[in-house]
Amino acid sequence: MEKNKKDYLSTTILYQFLVCAMLFGALFALNNLRPECLKSIKYDFFDNLNDNSVIENSEFVVDKKPESLNTSEFHMADEDTKNDSEDALIPEVGVGGNDVDISDKNVIPDNVSVNNYSLNQQMFTPVKGRITSEYGVRIHPIKENLSFHSGIDIAAQKGTPIKSAFNGVITESEYDEWNGYHIKIQHDNGVMTVYCHCDELLAEKGAKVGAGEVIATVGSTGSSTGPHLHFELRINDICYNPQIALDEAVDEV
Repeated sequence: MEKNKKDYLSTTILYQFLVCAMLFGALFALNNLRPECLKSIKYDFFDNLNDNSVIENSEFVVDKKPESLNTSEFHMADEDTKNDSEDALIPEVGVGGNDVDISDKNVIPDNVSVNNYSLNQQMFTPVKGRITSEYGVRIHPIKENLSFHSGIDIAAQKGTPIKSAFNGVITESEYDEWNGYHIKIQHDNGVMTVYCHCDELLAEKGAKVGAGEVIATVGSTGSSTGPHLHFELRINDICYNPQIALDEAVDEV
């Protein structure tokens, strides 16, 4: 009887060892042959961890109008959202950016906010396309570490025109290794918008631009996996979720 128990225990341990070895072998092969699939698995894993992560927001109102949107939840990137027939030719892998590294998925960095807000001016859609990475916590697509994405990534074909979201003055029009060719525009009421990974910059620092005016074209420069626009909205130097304003944006001037 005792011998049977030992044989059963040995067989069980051996079986578990073989299953683990096969699993690690499959992951190793997947990482070498199809690394993008492994990254997708990582995204799904962290999405599941974050499904119930809800943060109660306080209001941030630029004007004195009542809050028209009440969004109290943020979540990680979901590459399957906002998918329609218009986006059939748009690359799904256009993501990237210089995120804020965090140690825990519940950490909110000092220079970002998950609070709600409203604006006293109409936003124009900077570029139409598939949202490939949303605002909030994600696994960085390049560095593969836990980070906070301070904007949203909108995939579009290379060369697609990028429009200014509001009237404003360009304060930066240059290149760096993370953001690639990028533009920052200062608007009224402490609002700033940022446009990164451009292929070509069509407006210089100091230029005044109108809402809906073309300022650059979509590219994949800097830290990027494919053609897309990384778009940020800042209020008094704090990043807010641009999707809240984009939900009410117009496409034509």
